[in-house]
Parts: sequence; C-alpha cells; structure tokens
Amino acid sequence: MPENLRVDTDGLERAAAALQPVAERLRVLAEGVGRQLNALGDPAGDDKFGRQFKGKHDPSAQLVIEGVTGVGRALTEARTGLSKMASLFEAAETGATRTTSRLNSAIGEGGTSTGGGRR
Repeated sequence: MPENLRVDTDGLERAAAALQPVAERLRVLAEGVGRQLNALGDPAGDDKFGRQFKGKHDPSAQLVIEGVTGVGRALTEARTGLSKMASLFEAAETGATRTTSRLNSAIGEGGTSTGGGRR
C-alpha cells in the first residue's frame, strides 16, 4: 500500500520568505563593492607593473561582484520556486479533494447499492 505524501506548504512558504532578505542583502553588498571599487579609481598606475596588477585585479574584482550578485539571484529564484512549489502542492490537494468528493458522490448514488461512499 502506498504511503501518504505529506508536504508542509506553510514550511515551504516560510523558507521562501526567509530567502528574500538574504538575497536583498547580497544585492546591496554587490552594489556597494562595485561603488567602492569604482571610487578607488585606478590604483595600479600606468607603468608595466601597474598594468600587470590591473590585468589580474580587475577581472578578479569583477568575478567577485558577479559571484555575489549571482548568489543573490539564485536565492531569489529559489524563493520563487519554493513559493510556486507550495502553490502547486496546495492546488493538487484541492483538486484531489474535489475529485474524491465527486467520485464518492457518484459511487454513493444508485439506490439500494450496499457499496459506495468513502470508507
């Protein structure tokens, strides 16, 4: 006999809600780091060593900003996915309940039948 599937949709919604503030903080952090890096100007200089430093520093700094922004985006997408998952589980439950009620009503109809109805 198959086991019942139980899903805590309220728990999914709570988890989804908890992700959004973290995603927002990461977005603000990435923007702040970008502003701070831009405010520094060009700390490398224009000589050979400065250009070498800049060639390694700038791409690395951009990767950090993109990484933090990407994690924030991923958390936002996870929040959206969890909320949608909770809604889909609730809709499935509602649909199953309606179908069961219709079947029980149909089985229970028919006069003197000893069967039918939910057991």
